[in-house]
Amino acid sequence: MGNDNPTKCAGEVHSRFSDSREMLEEYFHIKVSDIGTIETLPMVIRDYSPDYDKLPLFLYNATYSVNWDDEQQFFKSFANVLATLYALEPPLPSDPQSATDEYQLVVEHRIMPSLKGSSFWASNNLLTENALVQLVDLPDLYRIFERC
Repeated sequence: MGNDNPTKCAGEVHSRFSDSREMLEEYFHIKVSDIGTIETLPMVIRDYSPDYDKLPLFLYNATYSVNWDDEQQFFKSFANVLATLYALEPPLPSDPQSATDEYQLVVEHRIMPSLKGSSFWASNNLLTENALVQLVDLPDLYRIFERC
């Protein structure tokens, strides 16, 4: 999928987002101007912005990997592309220490607090595939500390 000609590819991305701007704003809070400029992206986690270096890949995948014709498939595939944009990736071992420190701060002060709230519910797939593992729960901690 896609196009090897960058100019034609950019035109197709522009057309796709311009033609779908009302739907993108209504369902995903992605505002596209009349001339096709992306003005806003959704706030998925408070005080967290995606890595804007991944924006061109997001635009490309949203144009060529999303099924825009089937409503149910559209929401699923577009949500996956949007999740890829917002995914926080750990720094490489060759990155400077400041990148590792920044990553740890984002995880500690942005990502983890949002997961602690009652709005996050892991799907059964995440639990059965061991993508998320429960380390401890509050009643078990109380029992442990009662013995001390």
